[in-house]
Amino acid sequence: MDKIEEFFVVYKNAAWNKDVNQMVGLYHENVVIFDMWEHGFQKGLEAWSLEISNWLGSLGDEKVKVDFEMISVQEKSTVGFASAVVSFQAVGLDQTILRGMKNRISLGFIRDEIGWKVVHQHTSAPIDSNLQVLLDF
Repeated sequence: MDKIEEFFVVYKNAAWNKDVNQMVGLYHENVVIFDMWEHGFQKGLEAWSLEISNWLGSLGDEKVKVDFEMISVQEKSTVGFASAVVSFQAVGLDQTILRGMKNRISLGFIRDEIGWKVVHQHTSAPIDSNLQVLLDF
């Protein structure tokens, strides 16, 4: 990626097209992931690639529509940071929205001779005092 902003477009397209390689290509080999699902923590591109492959491979006929809001990007020559609210919607063959959710996402990037890569990703969702997820931002 030449610009950090490209992450949001590539991620969205990779999810919709179930393109594991395109999505994996966004991440650095030493990536650290703090995720909200199953393992909660992944270290290294090999482990994260398996998670991405399992996620996109589990969709069957469904597609995933991803949208980003409230995108904020800060970058210097070799280090960058971004945050956003991300929504995921499962879309059926008839284009019906089957389910959906929103998360917050924070991303740390490093730039090398190839371009920008995600080296740290953290997803979360706020909860109320009853430990219920608040998904409407």
